[in-house]
Amino acid sequence: MFRIVTIGLFALLAAACAGTRDTRVDPDAPDTVTGTGLQSQDIDTIASRMAADIKATGVLAPSRDGTPASFYIAPLVNESSDTINGSLIPTRIRTEVYRAFGRQVRIIDRAPEANDRVDAERRMKDLGQVSGSNDRKVSGSDFVLKGRIQSRDRQAGKLRSSFIVVTLELTDLVTGDLVWTNDYQMKTESEKSVINR
Repeated sequence: MFRIVTIGLFALLAAACAGTRDTRVDPDAPDTVTGTGLQSQDIDTIASRMAADIKATGVLAPSRDGTPASFYIAPLVNESSDTINGSLIPTRIRTEVYRAFGRQVRIIDRAPEANDRVDAERRMKDLGQVSGSNDRKVSGSDFVLKGRIQSRDRQAGKLRSSFIVVTLELTDLVTGDLVWTNDYQMKTESEKSVINR
């Protein structure tokens, strides 16, 4: 009996695996799994366009004495119907800004886990548990890059349309002035209900 059950389970497992399709896809290729949400090429386009636009405005240019501007990126607030990780787009923008500016700007890591690591390292140095000293202050930031994802969704029968706007803003952390803003817009239509994750 045990042998029959084992053979049956193996057959079920083999049948289940036979129906799966795992394929490596070029990240720049259009998504074959579509719907009404942001696609991978939208995320790459947002990152490259925003980084180029920030650089073109000169808002992050070094000061007159040559001091590089510093900024950090906050997770996006997602007010859209699309389920998307709030740090995916900011992380891509940070990478593109770094590629565009190199060491001409200082990018501060304000992620909670980074702050925890900095605090832990400073405590260990104060206690003499590791080498080094805390003779430097934790870096402050001149600007924050923040934003939001919003959508306007319509449904008529099986047809669903979605207008998505990703807005980014660079705010001066001393004056509160909005020194740069831009948005990325897209509109999609779909006849089938697809949840993008």
